Amino acid sequence: MNKHEQATQLIEMICEEYGITMKDLKKKKSGFPNRSVSRKGKDVSLASIRQALSYFIFMHFPLRIKEVASMVGYSDHSPLSSQRKTIEYYIKTKDFYFYPYYEKVKEYAKQIGINTDVKRLILHEVPFVRYESDIDFLSNLKYYENAKTIR
Repeated sequence: MNKHEQATQLIEMICEEYGITMKDLKKKKSGFPNRSVSRKGKDVSLASIRQALSYFIFMHFPLRIKEVASMVGYSDHSPLSSQRKTIEYYIKTKDFYFYPYYEKVKEYAKQIGINTDVKRLILHEVPFVRYESDIDFLSNLKYYENAKTIR
């Protein structure tokens, strides 16, 4: 099972690759995170780095979504939750702008031995329960994001 320390190491390696610090990744300006910075003579998209890191870490580490969000510079979990399908689409279509950042994350993850055989299962279905059913059961029904994984 992948550990929190590996996720931190991955973030540090990606920051070093793009010539930014973890502080740059988490920096806020006027209440909103910076979207890009100029490093090594070219623009680096902080937003794409955050997206790639947060998605990869969320999918392959047993961390809560709030923990992942704070590690990569989001103030709460909402960007990761709302952007998940978009990021999946970018990966599926190998988006020319986003995908190089994600490829770099995968490359460094492989270097430090992060296991990608296990991936988080995200269920989008809610079970249908008749209204005559046990009300106590319905009130105690909870879904935990970390409950299941696929092998």
